[in-house]
Amino acid sequence: MGPFLRNEDDTKKIMTRLLISLLPIIIFIVVKNGYLPYRYGVISFIEMFNPILNIIIGALSSLIVESIYALILRKKNYIKNSYAFFPGLFLTLILPLHTPIHIIVIGSMIASISKLIFGGFGKNIFNPALVGYLFIVLVYSNVFTTNNYFNQYELDTISRATPLTNASMVSGIGSYDELVKPYGSLSNFLIGNIPGSLAETSALLCIAAYIYLSITKTIKWRIPLVYVGTVFVMTFCIGRLLGEGIYYPLFHILSGGLMFGAVFMATDPITSCVTPVGQILQGLLLGVITVIFRFTGVEGVAFSILIVNALVFALDKIGMVSRFNILKSVVFFILIWIVAIALTIVFANSRKTVDNQDPNFNIISKNKIDNQTIYNVSQEGYGGKIKAQIIIENDLIISLEITSHRETNDRYQLVLDEDYINKLIVNQGNLDNLDTVSSATVTSNALKKLVSNVLKDYKPN
Repeated sequence: MGPFLRNEDDTKKIMTRLLISLLPIIIFIVVKNGYLPYRYGVISFIEMFNPILNIIIGALSSLIVESIYALILRKKNYIKNSYAFFPGLFLTLILPLHTPIHIIVIGSMIASISKLIFGGFGKNIFNPALVGYLFIVLVYSNVFTTNNYFNQYELDTISRATPLTNASMVSGIGSYDELVKPYGSLSNFLIGNIPGSLAETSALLCIAAYIYLSITKTIKWRIPLVYVGTVFVMTFCIGRLLGEGIYYPLFHILSGGLMFGAVFMATDPITSCVTPVGQILQGLLLGVITVIFRFTGVEGVAFSILIVNALVFALDKIGMVSRFNILKSVVFFILIWIVAIALTIVFANSRKTVDNQDPNFNIISKNKIDNQTIYNVSQEGYGGKIKAQIIIENDLIISLEITSHRETNDRYQLVLDEDYINKLIVNQGNLDNLDTVSSATVTSNALKKLVSNVLKDYKPN
Protein backbone atom coordinates (compact mmCIF):
# COMPACT_ATOMS: atom_id res chain seq x y z
CA MET A 1 0.00 0.00 0.00
CA GLY A 2 1.26 3.47 -0.85
CA PRO A 3 2.91 5.49 1.94
CA PHE A 4 0.20 8.15 1.75
CA LEU A 5 -2.49 5.65 2.86
CA ARG A 6 -1.99 6.39 6.54
CA ASN A 7 -5.46 5.96 7.96
CA GLU A 8 -9.05 5.19 7.16
CA ASP A 9 -9.94 8.86 6.57
CA ASP A 10 -7.11 9.26 4.04
CA THR A 11 -8.16 6.13 2.17
CA LYS A 12 -11.77 7.29 2.11
CA LYS A 13 -10.76 10.64 0.65
CA ILE A 14 -8.62 8.96 -2.00
CA MET A 15 -11.43 6.65 -3.08
CA THR A 16 -13.89 9.55 -3.13
CA ARG A 17 -11.60 11.54 -5.42
CA LEU A 18 -11.20 8.48 -7.62
CA LEU A 19 -14.98 8.23 -8.01
CA ILE A 20 -15.21 11.95 -8.74
CA SER A 21 -12.65 11.59 -11.53
CA LEU A 22 -14.58 8.61 -12.97
CA LEU A 23 -17.94 10.39 -12.97
CA PRO A 24 -17.37 12.48 -16.16
CA ILE A 25 -16.12 9.36 -17.94
CA ILE A 26 -19.22 7.39 -16.91
CA ILE A 27 -21.48 10.24 -18.04
CA PHE A 28 -19.66 10.31 -21.39
CA ILE A 29 -20.14 6.54 -21.74
CA VAL A 30 -23.89 6.85 -21.17
CA VAL A 31 -24.24 9.79 -23.58
CA LYS A 32 -22.09 8.25 -26.34
CA ASN A 33 -23.43 4.70 -26.17
CA GLY A 34 -26.95 5.31 -24.85
CA TYR A 35 -28.41 8.74 -25.38
CA LEU A 36 -26.96 9.55 -28.83
CA PRO A 37 -27.94 6.22 -30.47
CA TYR A 38 -31.43 6.68 -28.96
CA ARG A 39 -31.58 10.24 -30.27
CA TYR A 40 -30.64 9.04 -33.76
CA GLY A 41 -33.40 6.45 -33.54
CA VAL A 42 -31.26 3.30 -33.79
CA ILE A 43 -32.04 1.91 -30.31
CA SER A 44 -35.08 1.90 -28.05
CA PHE A 45 -35.60 3.96 -24.89
CA ILE A 46 -34.92 0.89 -22.72
CA GLU A 47 -31.70 0.06 -24.60
CA MET A 48 -30.44 3.57 -23.87
CA PHE A 49 -29.79 2.47 -20.27
CA ASN A 50 -27.72 -0.63 -21.16
CA PRO A 51 -24.30 1.03 -20.59
CA ILE A 52 -25.09 2.21 -17.06
CA LEU A 53 -26.80 -1.12 -16.31
CA ASN A 54 -23.59 -2.98 -17.23
CA ILE A 55 -21.56 -0.73 -14.93
CA ILE A 56 -23.96 -1.18 -12.01
CA ILE A 57 -24.08 -4.96 -12.45
CA GLY A 58 -20.28 -5.21 -12.52
CA ALA A 59 -19.90 -3.14 -9.36
CA LEU A 60 -22.68 -5.04 -7.54
CA SER A 61 -21.21 -8.42 -8.49
CA SER A 62 -17.92 -7.56 -6.79
CA LEU A 63 -19.72 -6.10 -3.78
CA ILE A 64 -21.80 -9.26 -3.32
CA VAL A 65 -18.73 -11.54 -3.52
CA GLU A 66 -16.85 -9.58 -0.87
CA SER A 67 -19.96 -9.31 1.31
CA ILE A 68 -20.27 -13.10 1.32
CA TYR A 69 -16.55 -13.34 2.16
CA ALA A 70 -16.97 -10.93 5.09
CA LEU A 71 -20.07 -12.78 6.30
CA ILE A 72 -18.38 -16.19 6.25
CA LEU A 73 -15.28 -14.93 8.07
CA ARG A 74 -17.37 -12.68 10.35
CA LYS A 75 -15.46 -9.51 9.47
CA LYS A 76 -17.86 -6.84 10.67
CA ASN A 77 -16.25 -3.70 9.25
CA TYR A 78 -14.61 -5.28 6.23
CA ILE A 79 -17.08 -4.05 3.58
CA LYS A 80 -17.04 -0.53 4.97
CA ASN A 81 -13.29 -0.28 4.47
CA SER A 82 -12.66 -2.55 1.47
CA TYR A 83 -14.29 -0.54 -1.35
CA ALA A 84 -15.53 -3.85 -2.66
CA PHE A 85 -17.34 -2.51 -5.74
CA PHE A 86 -14.18 -1.15 -7.44
CA PRO A 87 -12.92 -4.40 -9.09
CA GLY A 88 -16.20 -5.00 -10.92
CA LEU A 89 -16.59 -1.30 -11.73
CA PHE A 90 -13.17 -1.01 -13.34
CA LEU A 91 -13.53 -4.35 -15.11
CA THR A 92 -16.79 -3.29 -16.76
CA LEU A 93 -15.25 0.01 -17.86
CA ILE A 94 -12.53 -1.78 -19.86
CA LEU A 95 -14.88 -4.29 -21.51
CA PRO A 96 -16.71 -3.86 -24.85
CA LEU A 97 -20.19 -2.31 -24.80
CA HIS A 98 -21.99 -5.50 -25.81
CA THR A 99 -20.36 -7.85 -23.29
CA PRO A 100 -23.08 -10.29 -22.13
CA ILE A 101 -24.32 -9.67 -18.59
CA HIS A 102 -23.41 -13.15 -17.34
CA ILE A 103 -19.80 -12.66 -18.46
CA ILE A 104 -19.63 -9.30 -16.66
CA VAL A 105 -20.88 -11.04 -13.49
CA ILE A 106 -18.41 -13.93 -13.77
CA GLY A 107 -15.49 -11.63 -14.59
CA SER A 108 -16.31 -9.33 -11.67
CA MET A 109 -16.51 -12.30 -9.31
CA ILE A 110 -13.10 -13.55 -10.51
CA ALA A 111 -11.69 -10.04 -10.06
CA SER A 112 -12.84 -9.89 -6.44
CA ILE A 113 -11.74 -13.44 -5.69
CA SER A 114 -8.24 -12.63 -7.00
CA LYS A 115 -8.15 -9.81 -4.46
CA LEU A 116 -9.46 -11.90 -1.57
CA ILE A 117 -6.99 -14.73 -2.20
CA PHE A 118 -4.20 -12.44 -1.01
CA GLY A 119 -6.13 -11.32 2.06
CA GLY A 120 -8.38 -8.57 0.76
CA PHE A 121 -7.99 -4.83 0.36
CA GLY A 122 -4.41 -3.60 0.50
CA LYS A 123 -2.78 -7.03 0.19
CA ASN A 124 -3.29 -8.07 -3.44
CA ILE A 125 -0.29 -8.30 -5.77
CA PHE A 126 -2.13 -8.00 -9.09
CA ASN A 127 -4.73 -5.45 -10.15
CA PRO A 128 -8.04 -7.32 -9.53
CA ALA A 129 -9.93 -5.80 -12.46
CA LEU A 130 -7.18 -6.83 -14.86
CA VAL A 131 -7.15 -10.37 -13.47
CA GLY A 132 -10.88 -10.52 -14.25
CA TYR A 133 -10.16 -9.11 -17.71
CA LEU A 134 -7.47 -11.73 -18.34
CA PHE A 135 -9.91 -14.47 -17.32
CA ILE A 136 -12.50 -13.22 -19.83
CA VAL A 137 -9.87 -12.98 -22.59
CA LEU A 138 -8.82 -16.59 -22.01
CA VAL A 139 -12.25 -18.13 -21.49
CA TYR A 140 -14.61 -15.89 -23.47
CA SER A 141 -12.46 -14.60 -26.34
CA ASN A 142 -15.55 -14.20 -28.53
CA VAL A 143 -16.51 -11.19 -26.37
CA PHE A 144 -13.78 -9.19 -28.10
CA THR A 145 -15.13 -9.45 -31.64
CA THR A 146 -15.19 -6.11 -33.45
CA ASN A 147 -18.95 -5.55 -33.47
CA ASN A 148 -19.12 -5.79 -29.66
CA TYR A 149 -17.13 -2.54 -29.39
CA PHE A 150 -19.49 -0.51 -31.58
CA ASN A 151 -22.70 1.11 -30.43
CA GLN A 152 -25.56 0.78 -32.90
CA TYR A 153 -24.99 4.22 -34.41
CA GLU A 154 -21.29 3.48 -35.00
CA LEU A 155 -22.18 0.18 -36.68
CA ASP A 156 -24.27 2.15 -39.18
CA THR A 157 -21.71 4.90 -39.83
CA ILE A 158 -18.20 3.36 -39.50
CA SER A 159 -17.20 0.64 -41.96
CA ARG A 160 -13.92 -0.22 -40.21
CA ALA A 161 -12.78 -2.12 -37.13
CA THR A 162 -11.65 -0.47 -33.90
CA PRO A 163 -8.59 1.77 -34.51
CA LEU A 164 -5.94 -0.64 -33.22
CA THR A 165 -7.48 -3.64 -34.97
CA ASN A 166 -7.60 -1.61 -38.16
CA ALA A 167 -3.94 -0.63 -37.63
CA SER A 168 -2.95 -4.30 -37.43
CA MET A 169 -4.46 -4.87 -40.88
CA VAL A 170 -2.72 -2.13 -42.88
CA SER A 171 0.45 -2.37 -44.92
CA GLY A 172 3.57 -1.26 -43.04
CA ILE A 173 2.62 1.01 -40.15
CA GLY A 174 -0.20 2.69 -42.05
CA SER A 175 -0.77 6.18 -43.39
CA TYR A 176 -2.93 8.98 -41.96
CA ASP A 177 -5.66 8.07 -44.46
CA GLU A 178 -5.63 4.46 -43.27
CA LEU A 179 -5.29 4.96 -39.51
CA VAL A 180 -7.05 8.22 -38.70
CA LYS A 181 -9.27 9.34 -41.58
CA PRO A 182 -11.78 6.45 -41.31
CA TYR A 183 -12.72 7.84 -37.87
CA GLY A 184 -12.68 11.52 -38.81
CA SER A 185 -9.65 13.26 -37.36
CA LEU A 186 -7.35 13.11 -34.35
CA SER A 187 -9.77 15.42 -32.52
CA ASN A 188 -12.28 12.55 -32.55
CA PHE A 189 -9.65 10.35 -30.89
CA LEU A 190 -9.04 13.03 -28.27
CA ILE A 191 -12.72 13.62 -27.52
CA GLY A 192 -13.71 9.97 -27.74
CA ASN A 193 -15.90 9.76 -30.85
CA ILE A 194 -14.34 6.45 -31.88
CA PRO A 195 -15.28 2.82 -31.18
CA GLY A 196 -13.64 1.04 -28.26
CA SER A 197 -14.17 -0.33 -24.77
CA LEU A 198 -16.53 1.65 -22.57
CA ALA A 199 -14.04 3.96 -20.80
CA GLU A 200 -11.06 3.88 -23.13
CA THR A 201 -12.24 6.15 -25.95
CA SER A 202 -12.13 9.64 -24.40
CA ALA A 203 -8.47 10.52 -23.97
CA LEU A 204 -9.43 14.08 -23.05
CA LEU A 205 -11.40 12.99 -19.98
CA CYS A 206 -8.56 10.66 -18.96
CA ILE A 207 -6.12 13.59 -19.19
CA ALA A 208 -8.47 15.74 -17.10
CA ALA A 209 -8.69 12.93 -14.52
CA TYR A 210 -4.88 12.66 -14.47
CA ILE A 211 -4.50 16.37 -13.76
CA TYR A 212 -7.13 16.32 -11.01
CA LEU A 213 -5.81 13.15 -9.35
CA SER A 214 -2.21 14.38 -9.55
CA ILE A 215 -2.98 17.80 -8.08
CA THR A 216 -4.89 16.18 -5.21
CA LYS A 217 -2.00 13.69 -4.74
CA THR A 218 -4.39 10.78 -5.22
CA ILE A 219 -2.21 8.95 -7.75
CA LYS A 220 1.51 8.66 -8.41
CA TRP A 221 1.87 11.17 -11.24
CA ARG A 222 5.22 9.87 -12.52
CA ILE A 223 3.86 6.51 -13.67
CA PRO A 224 1.30 7.72 -16.28
CA LEU A 225 3.62 10.51 -17.48
CA VAL A 226 6.57 8.18 -18.10
CA TYR A 227 4.32 5.37 -19.40
CA VAL A 228 2.56 7.46 -22.04
CA GLY A 229 5.77 9.37 -22.78
CA THR A 230 7.66 6.15 -23.50
CA VAL A 231 4.99 4.91 -25.92
CA PHE A 232 5.00 8.34 -27.60
CA VAL A 233 8.78 8.47 -28.02
CA MET A 234 9.09 4.91 -29.32
CA THR A 235 6.23 5.23 -31.82
CA PHE A 236 7.45 8.70 -32.86
CA CYS A 237 10.87 7.24 -33.70
CA ILE A 238 9.30 4.29 -35.54
CA GLY A 239 7.12 6.71 -37.53
CA ARG A 240 10.05 9.00 -38.38
CA LEU A 241 12.22 6.07 -39.50
CA LEU A 242 9.45 5.15 -41.94
CA GLY A 243 8.74 8.71 -43.06
CA GLU A 244 5.47 9.29 -41.16
CA GLY A 245 4.49 12.44 -39.30
CA ILE A 246 3.49 13.40 -35.77
CA TYR A 247 0.04 11.88 -36.30
CA TYR A 248 1.53 8.40 -35.82
CA PRO A 249 2.61 8.63 -32.16
CA LEU A 250 -0.53 10.66 -31.41
CA PHE A 251 -2.62 7.88 -32.90
CA HIS A 252 -0.95 5.38 -30.56
CA ILE A 253 -1.35 7.33 -27.33
CA LEU A 254 -4.95 8.28 -28.13
CA SER A 255 -6.02 4.77 -29.20
CA GLY A 256 -6.97 1.72 -27.21
CA GLY A 257 -6.84 1.63 -23.44
CA LEU A 258 -3.51 3.42 -23.01
CA MET A 259 -4.74 6.64 -21.40
CA PHE A 260 -7.30 4.97 -19.14
CA GLY A 261 -4.90 2.20 -18.18
CA ALA A 262 -2.07 4.63 -17.45
CA VAL A 263 -4.18 6.90 -15.23
CA PHE A 264 -6.45 4.44 -13.42
CA MET A 265 -4.86 0.98 -13.62
CA ALA A 266 -1.10 1.46 -13.57
CA THR A 267 -1.39 3.82 -10.58
CA ASP A 268 -3.37 1.47 -8.37
CA PRO A 269 -1.86 2.27 -4.93
CA ILE A 270 -1.69 -1.39 -3.95
CA THR A 271 -0.01 -2.81 -7.06
CA SER A 272 2.32 0.04 -8.11
CA CYS A 273 5.72 1.27 -6.94
CA VAL A 274 6.05 3.62 -3.97
CA THR A 275 9.59 4.91 -4.57
CA PRO A 276 10.12 7.71 -7.14
CA VAL A 277 12.83 5.75 -8.98
CA GLY A 278 10.65 2.63 -8.94
CA GLN A 279 7.74 4.58 -10.41
CA ILE A 280 9.87 5.89 -13.28
CA LEU A 281 11.22 2.41 -13.99
CA GLN A 282 7.67 1.08 -13.85
CA GLY A 283 6.49 3.65 -16.39
CA LEU A 284 9.40 2.86 -18.71
CA LEU A 285 8.78 -0.89 -18.57
CA LEU A 286 5.06 -0.43 -19.13
CA GLY A 287 5.71 1.68 -22.21
CA VAL A 288 8.23 -0.72 -23.73
CA ILE A 289 6.07 -3.82 -23.08
CA THR A 290 2.95 -2.11 -24.45
CA VAL A 291 4.74 -1.23 -27.70
CA ILE A 292 5.97 -4.83 -27.96
CA PHE A 293 2.41 -6.12 -27.62
CA ARG A 294 0.99 -3.61 -30.09
CA PHE A 295 3.55 -4.41 -32.76
CA THR A 296 2.87 -8.11 -32.38
CA GLY A 297 -0.85 -7.60 -32.96
CA VAL A 298 -2.20 -7.35 -29.40
CA GLU A 299 -3.63 -4.39 -27.48
CA GLY A 300 -1.29 -4.95 -24.56
CA VAL A 301 -2.11 -2.32 -21.93
CA ALA A 302 -3.85 -4.75 -19.57
CA PHE A 303 -1.25 -7.48 -19.99
CA SER A 304 1.63 -5.00 -19.63
CA ILE A 305 0.28 -3.75 -16.31
CA LEU A 306 -0.20 -7.31 -15.00
CA ILE A 307 3.35 -8.26 -16.00
CA VAL A 308 4.83 -5.21 -14.30
CA ASN A 309 2.66 -5.83 -11.20
CA ALA A 310 4.80 -8.92 -10.66
CA LEU A 311 7.98 -6.79 -10.83
CA VAL A 312 6.91 -3.98 -8.49
CA PHE A 313 8.74 -5.42 -5.49
CA ALA A 314 12.02 -5.64 -7.44
CA LEU A 315 11.58 -2.14 -8.90
CA ASP A 316 10.96 -0.67 -5.45
CA LYS A 317 14.01 -2.49 -4.13
CA ILE A 318 16.08 -0.74 -6.82
CA GLY A 319 14.40 2.52 -5.83
CA MET A 320 15.27 2.06 -2.17
CA VAL A 321 18.88 1.12 -2.90
CA SER A 322 19.32 4.22 -5.06
CA ARG A 323 17.53 6.53 -2.63
CA PHE A 324 20.80 7.99 -1.35
CA ASN A 325 22.84 7.25 -4.47
CA ILE A 326 20.95 7.71 -7.73
CA LEU A 327 23.90 6.34 -9.71
CA LYS A 328 23.02 2.84 -8.48
CA SER A 329 19.86 2.92 -10.60
CA VAL A 330 21.44 4.40 -13.74
CA VAL A 331 22.41 1.00 -15.12
CA PHE A 332 18.76 -0.12 -15.05
CA PHE A 333 17.63 3.00 -16.92
CA ILE A 334 20.35 2.46 -19.51
CA LEU A 335 19.39 -1.19 -20.00
CA ILE A 336 15.71 -0.34 -20.51
CA TRP A 337 16.52 2.37 -23.05
CA ILE A 338 18.92 0.10 -24.93
CA VAL A 339 16.08 -2.41 -25.22
CA ALA A 340 13.66 0.37 -26.25
CA ILE A 341 16.02 1.68 -28.95
CA ALA A 342 16.73 -1.82 -30.27
CA LEU A 343 13.03 -2.64 -30.43
CA THR A 344 12.28 0.66 -32.16
CA ILE A 345 14.75 -0.19 -34.91
CA VAL A 346 13.53 -3.79 -35.19
CA PHE A 347 9.85 -2.79 -35.42
CA ALA A 348 10.61 -0.04 -37.94
CA ASN A 349 12.54 -2.46 -40.17
CA SER A 350 9.88 -5.15 -39.86
CA ARG A 351 7.20 -2.73 -41.03
CA LYS A 352 9.04 -1.44 -44.08
CA THR A 353 7.11 -2.04 -47.28
CA VAL A 354 8.82 -2.92 -50.54
CA ASP A 355 7.15 -1.53 -53.67
CA ASN A 356 3.94 -1.05 -51.66
CA GLN A 357 3.72 -4.76 -50.90
CA ASP A 358 1.36 -5.81 -48.13
CA PRO A 359 3.24 -7.78 -45.41
CA ASN A 360 -0.06 -9.45 -44.46
CA PHE A 361 -0.39 -10.91 -47.97
CA ASN A 362 1.42 -13.99 -49.29
CA ILE A 363 1.41 -15.73 -52.67
CA ILE A 364 1.58 -19.46 -51.98
CA SER A 365 1.64 -20.43 -55.64
CA LYS A 366 0.96 -18.93 -59.07
CA ASN A 367 0.47 -21.05 -62.17
CA LYS A 368 -0.42 -20.16 -65.74
CA ILE A 369 -2.45 -22.73 -67.68
CA ASP A 370 -3.46 -21.69 -71.20
CA ASN A 371 -5.20 -18.33 -70.81
CA GLN A 372 -5.85 -18.75 -67.07
CA THR A 373 -3.65 -17.64 -64.15
CA ILE A 374 -4.35 -19.53 -60.94
CA TYR A 375 -3.33 -17.94 -57.64
CA ASN A 376 -3.22 -19.65 -54.25
CA VAL A 377 -2.81 -16.87 -51.72
CA SER A 378 -3.28 -15.94 -48.05
CA GLN A 379 -4.23 -12.71 -46.29
CA GLU A 380 -4.19 -12.01 -42.56
CA GLY A 381 -7.75 -11.77 -41.22
CA TYR A 382 -9.20 -11.24 -37.76
CA GLY A 383 -8.56 -14.77 -36.48
CA GLY A 384 -5.57 -15.69 -38.64
CA LYS A 385 -4.74 -16.39 -42.27
CA ILE A 386 -7.52 -16.54 -44.85
CA LYS A 387 -6.45 -18.77 -47.74
CA ALA A 388 -8.05 -18.55 -51.16
CA GLN A 389 -7.74 -19.68 -54.77
CA ILE A 390 -8.32 -17.02 -57.41
CA ILE A 391 -8.55 -17.72 -61.14
CA ILE A 392 -7.95 -14.91 -63.63
CA GLU A 393 -8.94 -15.27 -67.26
CA ASN A 394 -8.64 -12.57 -69.94
CA ASP A 395 -7.44 -10.10 -67.27
CA LEU A 396 -10.54 -10.59 -65.10
CA ILE A 397 -11.16 -12.63 -61.95
CA ILE A 398 -13.65 -15.35 -62.85
CA SER A 399 -13.42 -17.40 -59.65
CA LEU A 400 -12.72 -16.71 -55.97
CA GLU A 401 -12.84 -19.67 -53.57
CA ILE A 402 -11.97 -19.49 -49.86
CA THR A 403 -10.03 -22.69 -49.18
CA SER A 404 -9.52 -22.18 -45.42
CA HIS A 405 -9.92 -19.56 -42.72
CA ARG A 406 -9.81 -19.07 -38.94
CA GLU A 407 -12.51 -16.42 -38.64
CA THR A 408 -15.34 -16.92 -36.13
CA ASN A 409 -18.39 -18.67 -37.56
CA ASP A 410 -20.75 -15.74 -36.98
CA ARG A 411 -18.32 -13.29 -38.62
CA TYR A 412 -17.77 -15.46 -41.69
CA GLN A 413 -21.49 -16.22 -41.95
CA LEU A 414 -22.20 -12.49 -42.21
CA VAL A 415 -19.81 -12.32 -45.17
CA LEU A 416 -21.65 -15.22 -46.82
CA ASP A 417 -25.07 -13.74 -46.08
CA GLU A 418 -24.04 -10.50 -47.81
CA ASP A 419 -22.82 -12.47 -50.85
CA TYR A 420 -19.61 -10.51 -50.36
CA ILE A 421 -17.33 -12.89 -52.27
CA ASN A 422 -19.45 -12.48 -55.41
CA LYS A 423 -19.52 -8.70 -54.87
CA LEU A 424 -15.71 -8.71 -54.86
CA ILE A 425 -15.69 -10.38 -58.27
CA VAL A 426 -18.35 -8.04 -59.69
CA ASN A 427 -16.63 -4.91 -58.31
CA GLN A 428 -13.02 -5.98 -58.93
CA GLY A 429 -12.41 -2.87 -61.04
CA ASN A 430 -13.67 -0.51 -58.32
CA LEU A 431 -12.82 -2.11 -54.99
CA ASP A 432 -12.22 1.20 -53.19
CA ASN A 433 -15.93 2.01 -53.39
CA LEU A 434 -17.08 -1.41 -52.17
CA ASP A 435 -18.20 -1.17 -48.54
CA THR A 436 -17.13 -3.74 -45.99
CA VAL A 437 -19.68 -5.89 -44.16
CA SER A 438 -21.04 -4.33 -40.99
CA SER A 439 -20.10 -6.36 -37.86
CA ALA A 440 -17.53 -8.27 -39.95
CA THR A 441 -15.39 -5.34 -41.03
CA VAL A 442 -11.99 -6.93 -40.42
CA THR A 443 -12.86 -10.15 -42.25
CA SER A 444 -14.47 -8.44 -45.24
CA ASN A 445 -11.68 -5.84 -45.40
CA ALA A 446 -9.10 -8.65 -45.44
CA LEU A 447 -10.93 -10.32 -48.34
CA LYS A 448 -11.01 -7.03 -50.24
CA LYS A 449 -7.27 -6.57 -49.69
CA LEU A 450 -6.63 -10.14 -50.79
CA VAL A 451 -8.34 -9.49 -54.13
CA SER A 452 -6.64 -6.12 -54.52
CA ASN A 453 -3.19 -7.63 -53.84
CA VAL A 454 -3.74 -10.40 -56.39
CA LEU A 455 -4.74 -7.86 -59.03
CA LYS A 456 -1.66 -5.74 -58.23
CA ASP A 457 0.56 -8.75 -58.71
CA TYR A 458 -1.20 -9.75 -61.93
CA LYS A 459 -1.07 -6.33 -63.64
CA PRO A 460 2.63 -6.49 -64.64
CA ASN A 461 1.82 -9.72 -66.55
